[in-house]
Amino acid sequence: MYPLRPFFLTLLLSFSALSFAEEKHEFYISLSEVRYNLESECYELSLRIFPDDMDRVLEVHNGIRTQLVTELEHALADSLLADYLLNVFLLVSNGDRVKLTYLGKEAEADVMWCYMESEALDEPSRIGVDNALLCEVFEDQVNVVQVYVGKWNRGLLLKRGQSNGELEVDPSQIR
Repeated sequence: MYPLRPFFLTLLLSFSALSFAEEKHEFYISLSEVRYNLESECYELSLRIFPDDMDRVLEVHNGIRTQLVTELEHALADSLLADYLLNVFLLVSNGDRVKLTYLGKEAEADVMWCYMESEALDEPSRIGVDNALLCEVFEDQVNVVQVYVGKWNRGLLLKRGQSNGELEVDPSQIR
């Protein structure tokens, strides 16, 4: 677990944007936002992933070439993606595992956004994340996770062998 400072995160996101713009890339990185919505009391997750990297992982797992977010997308692609994401991205709130629901995906330039959410839960004091996304195929995969609860936010830098981290929420910084 590595808490990220806002400046470092901004720098990392700026650098990552350059690599997302290229078809082939040397860096394997995903960006995830975990947001606890104070009004709905639900977690809202957005994951930014290279679809070609995800295609490769899904083919290794299922033997199916999914061709995500293209005109040639396999009919089972969305359900295979949902199953994979719900198994490799785990969220714990106040010591309890959070049941997530996959909502869907959308393309943006050469990346795709995947969305998940939870049911209503109590406001968190501790949040745990286990994000092993793409790590089983790409040894140098890095998964940046930014967590928000109201105005409070912190980040985690996760990778193979260090895919989980926990954050203590400072209640004085939420509102």
